[in-house]
Amino acid sequence: MRDGRARSGDMRLFHRVISFTLLIIAALGGCSSFQPKADDVTASASETMRTKIEALVQNAPERAIATLTNLFEEQREQGHSFQKNVLGEEAFALFQRALENIEHSFKDALHANDVDNAVRLSYSVSSILQYCAPYDQLKALLPSGYTAIGSKEMKLQLVFLGAEKEFSERGFVAGKAKLSMALLADPALASVKRWPAFDSFTAGLFTPQEPSEYYSRWALRASKRGDIDAQHWFSSLAHSENGGTASNSTPSSVPSEKWLAQAVSSVVTVYVDRGFKIQSGYSVPDRVLGTAFQIDNGLYLTNYHVIQSEVDPSYKGYSRMSIRPSENPQIKVPAKVLGWDKEMDLALLQSEEVAKDTIFLPSDIKFQAGDRIFAVGSPVGLENSVTAGIVSSLNRKIISYGEAAQIDVPVNQGNSGSPLFSANGTLVGMVFAGLPSFQNINFALPVQWIVASLPGLFKGKETKHERLGLMLGKGSVQNPFVLTDLDPNLSAFRVGDVLKEVNGVPSKDIASIQLQLSVVPEGALCFIDAQRNFVSIRRLRPLCQDNGASLIHAWDSIQRNIILEGLMGARLLRLEDSRSAEGLYTVQWTCPAEAADELGLSENDSIKVSKFQINRNTNTIILEISAKSRSSGYFERTIHLEFSTDSATII
Repeated sequence: MRDGRARSGDMRLFHRVISFTLLIIAALGGCSSFQPKADDVTASASETMRTKIEALVQNAPERAIATLTNLFEEQREQGHSFQKNVLGEEAFALFQRALENIEHSFKDALHANDVDNAVRLSYSVSSILQYCAPYDQLKALLPSGYTAIGSKEMKLQLVFLGAEKEFSERGFVAGKAKLSMALLADPALASVKRWPAFDSFTAGLFTPQEPSEYYSRWALRASKRGDIDAQHWFSSLAHSENGGTASNSTPSSVPSEKWLAQAVSSVVTVYVDRGFKIQSGYSVPDRVLGTAFQIDNGLYLTNYHVIQSEVDPSYKGYSRMSIRPSENPQIKVPAKVLGWDKEMDLALLQSEEVAKDTIFLPSDIKFQAGDRIFAVGSPVGLENSVTAGIVSSLNRKIISYGEAAQIDVPVNQGNSGSPLFSANGTLVGMVFAGLPSFQNINFALPVQWIVASLPGLFKGKETKHERLGLMLGKGSVQNPFVLTDLDPNLSAFRVGDVLKEVNGVPSKDIASIQLQLSVVPEGALCFIDAQRNFVSIRRLRPLCQDNGASLIHAWDSIQRNIILEGLMGARLLRLEDSRSAEGLYTVQWTCPAEAADELGLSENDSIKVSKFQINRNTNTIILEISAKSRSSGYFERTIHLEFSTDSATII
């Protein structure tokens, strides 16, 4: 038996070597898929790996770090030392060279005033420092500049540089959005009160700014713009001695005529003319109505689904958008889409029409179930309508990125994009959906998610939300469970792993992790810490999965049974040899509140998958199983399930 286990272990090691060979080949093409040539697979695995990693060290050092640390961790998880990896001691030399190249790239980015690349590298270095912390052997290889590059103080200075760039190029609202988003998604930055003694490293790269002086400058800018909320917030940050983000919450009060009048005069009706459509044999006008509100002179926020025909390449018909001012709704003023966020149902519009008043986005606001709220919009084209209700519930995970608040404010066609106000007139969200068949069950996007998306909307294109490639399930414990690892190259996590931390922040729920990652630049390394059977599973992974919430790419690139486990929320043991997902399985574990658990399946139950296929026309995945479970007295049941190809649980 010992010899059999040894041979099995050798074979597993061989397959890992081959897998890593393919991994490196794919990594050379970034996050895109790559079909390896046959001679790459059959060549000496270690030599091929060495060659590929050397190329990554030179051209993509962050990906080289992710690959090498994956090699190290596979050995640790088997109880071996890092030196047992397939490259031996040479892996440490490659690791050190990659670290040094990252440091050089960071300095080059600052010299070139390339703030975006500098921010990405700073986040990557911060993650590397967290990963290396328990390993003295790896810490000894870290360049001296890493302490400065990966510090929260450096991150904040880079946020300042980015905000100033946005302010100079796009104005007050864009700059404030950049600064607010960073402080909202990474609250630790607001605790930085002074610049530490990093002058020896930063000399000649940039001139650091003291946080209190910088926040005071923004308080003055906000005062000049009449943004009282931002003025108070930046002033409190400038004078805070105890650290932490200042609260923007203000006591509830009876709404005054002044703020209601200002809210009405800042809102416009969005009118999208899509020509004519055939309905019941007749040609009828095809029009889309919505609401938008002004956040800066001539800049308006609305819902993506209102203006979808303006930017959706799959729409081939006629589309012409205009807005109707609240004070003169008879006229139509042309408008264009500047940027849009399909996942969060947001769009930024620009028009020559300047509304009388402007709604400033608060940097952060907290509201609770039961709070009184007001919406201003154009239901069924009736301009300047004010409706009222309460917040019914928070944290509804009905969108793929972020979360929604459930409200009972009356919502009708034309209300999409309506601003939502608290009882004291503070913007707290945007109406985006309702359920026509159910009275007073409607939904709004909370303002913190609008703030998180706004910087991307100013870029003039579709906002993409990159992922780490992990599908999660909430479960019944404090931390989410991993349901499946969708990364075709660096797959390391298994169904049932408990996600403990991402970038050093405890993982509480899917939405909070998504908000945290919203400020992390594309391609930056993230440190993921999970637990499997009381063993720590630690990885560095680039934030580069650009498929959004869609599972279609994963369907085409990874084993189907891995997707099956993710959709079912269960660890399944295959009982038959098969290359397809169909076949007989034993259930080893189920995640609470996921599909398998809701079906009454539990450990040691058996299921037979008879159909598992995708319908790309309807964007659904069809699953048919027969199951024998204890909860049903082992009576065999045939079950048909359909899942959307878009998942709201991917980080």
